[in-house]
Amino acid sequence: MSQLFPINLLTSFPSKGCPTSFFFILFVSILNFPPIYSSASTPFNSSEYVLREVFQHKDQCYKDSFVYVKEAYTSKSSPFVVYSTTKECSTFLNEQDLSERLPSCPSGLIDLEVTPTYVGKSQISYPYANLNISVTAHSPVSTLVFRLQCLHASDGSDVYCSDMKDMVLHYINGVKEWPCRGIHLSTAVHHPAKFSYACFRLTSYSVYAINATVLPQKCRISTIVTSPHLDEIFPPSLVDPSGSENDIDSTDPYWSPMISVDFSEEQTVWIRLGKAPNAECDTMNVHVYQEHDDNKIKFLAALSVKCPEYSIKWDDQEAGTYLLTAYVPIRGCKFFCEPNSRGCKQCLRTHLNLVIWEDRVSMSWRVVKTFHDYGIQIFIVTALLTLILIILFFVGIYIHYRKQKADANRVRQIQLDTFVKAMIVYADDNEAHTNCVKLLVDNLKHCANCEPIFDLEKLITIEQVVPSRWLIDQLSTLSKFIIVISHCAEKILHAEDSETHRLVQSRPFADLFEPAMNIIIRDITQNPQEARKKYVIVRFGYSPQVPANLAILQLPTFLLPDEFGRLTAFLHDLEYGSNVNITQNISKRRITEWTDAVEHQKTIFNVNPNWLETRWKPKDEQEVMNLQRAVPVVFTYKTNEERIAASQRYNLLPPSAEIEEDEEPETSNNEATYMLAPPPVEDDLEAEEEEEDEGSDTIVAFDS
Repeated sequence: MSQLFPINLLTSFPSKGCPTSFFFILFVSILNFPPIYSSASTPFNSSEYVLREVFQHKDQCYKDSFVYVKEAYTSKSSPFVVYSTTKECSTFLNEQDLSERLPSCPSGLIDLEVTPTYVGKSQISYPYANLNISVTAHSPVSTLVFRLQCLHASDGSDVYCSDMKDMVLHYINGVKEWPCRGIHLSTAVHHPAKFSYACFRLTSYSVYAINATVLPQKCRISTIVTSPHLDEIFPPSLVDPSGSENDIDSTDPYWSPMISVDFSEEQTVWIRLGKAPNAECDTMNVHVYQEHDDNKIKFLAALSVKCPEYSIKWDDQEAGTYLLTAYVPIRGCKFFCEPNSRGCKQCLRTHLNLVIWEDRVSMSWRVVKTFHDYGIQIFIVTALLTLILIILFFVGIYIHYRKQKADANRVRQIQLDTFVKAMIVYADDNEAHTNCVKLLVDNLKHCANCEPIFDLEKLITIEQVVPSRWLIDQLSTLSKFIIVISHCAEKILHAEDSETHRLVQSRPFADLFEPAMNIIIRDITQNPQEARKKYVIVRFGYSPQVPANLAILQLPTFLLPDEFGRLTAFLHDLEYGSNVNITQNISKRRITEWTDAVEHQKTIFNVNPNWLETRWKPKDEQEVMNLQRAVPVVFTYKTNEERIAASQRYNLLPPSAEIEEDEEPETSNNEATYMLAPPPVEDDLEAEEEEEDEGSDTIVAFDS
């Protein structure tokens, strides 16, 4: 039965016949390979390949190997070559000039499997156990080679740990060569291919390293193996049931597993347990202990795997010396029994000492471990840093507050160096509203270094100007536009109201507000960011709120005359936010005059609350005045007063007082006849200018 306490590999090596502890330390610290088991495989199309197994070898040690080629393979040369001696295998590896530290093989390329095999008593030997080492290639490779290396033996019975120059160990140029086997595969071999060797002797309590090398990939995988006593891993009742005297022992004997440890992954260790083929179990357990410098052993973890699985993942290990103890709970046996306990059966156990030179832990485990080891220090440092951050936060707030206060009290006189052209877009509500817009134009000229483009100035004073073309020219060339909100403008922007009603035309040219706003809204929706620097909305004290369909565009909005300074800042692309206190850049006289005009409009609204009905009328009523007839219409007026009233109504020249009697038309005394002819047929733009009886809903004004 195995001893409970671990074997110190650093001090218990025999002084003669075994390698020093350097082999074990070097192996654990520098070999870093991927998991030695993989389920990956390369499928093949059975309709294209009819394979036959061609592996033949007179040595029964290779009986588990297989190599497949196509059925049509007829070459006389063998598709594989076996290196069946250590000399042949080592010579081949030495010719490849391989580095001692090969990289780990990628996952899925090969599998390395190590299992114990029982060899019964014969005429020339007692029963013993062998290691069955198998390497399966799932992808095309040219050579598979594995080597057995002895790391530790409990006594001199292990032939692999002996320095004797016998037939087991070979020396090439005075250097010991560990037992080695390999196979070279031709391109005719189909994968997967398996190379197995089952005749390396397994000595109880010895520790071995098994390295598998792959060419042409030049990579390696490895594992460490140890075994309990032969009778513990292969109980006599399992290998020879007929010799058992106890029925229970013959059906469910006590046994202990073989342990193999794989260091392929950087952050974990895989522990694999081997057993006899017909050994039964429910679970297999592994207890992990850590040895400290004061020779004390600390229990770390209890790992378990349910049969028939045999692999256990051991995560997050610190650098140090460990003891692994594996056992199988059979028939109620316990891992440990007190000396005086009755009826307690202690399970058979297998021990393996490990030295891990570097931490093999995940990042999350490092964080948890650091907090566990330095919790108080981390708490103090964190508290100090938090306090410093809080102090810095309040200091920053105080500095920001003082800076804002200083900026608010700081007066800057900004010289308006640039000259801006801005178009006034407004609706012709009534004369009082137009007067407020005129004051806006006048103040922009004299106080804002701006040239307003105003329709009353451009379209009336300049001859031979087509309003629609003039509008397009301004919209396509100017960079600033001022949209004035009024009651009629609100009606025009309302989709349903503008379908049935129209603003009555009171000027000699068609209204341009509606077409201008259509173009402006389309431009805003296409370039919203640029539009907020180009278009601005202004309101007077009597103006309604910005319509919802215009407010959603989020254009800058100012109330005049109170925010005339911010309007000036916007036109000159200066900062005009709420945190900037901008003083008025117009005189008190101008502000008073402007305020009086706004109050006058409010008075009109109070005196005549239904004034909008005279300006906003159904389209049907206005179409009556569109006299599109083929014959003249004659109106007869008897007095000059009636003639003057008619001329004002129809925008005609007033009658001259010097009309001669013989030039007057032949009508009754004191009567005059006016003939209204249909308008001439011209293009749409000129017709729009000459049709005097038709009116549009809005007027567009420009500011430059």
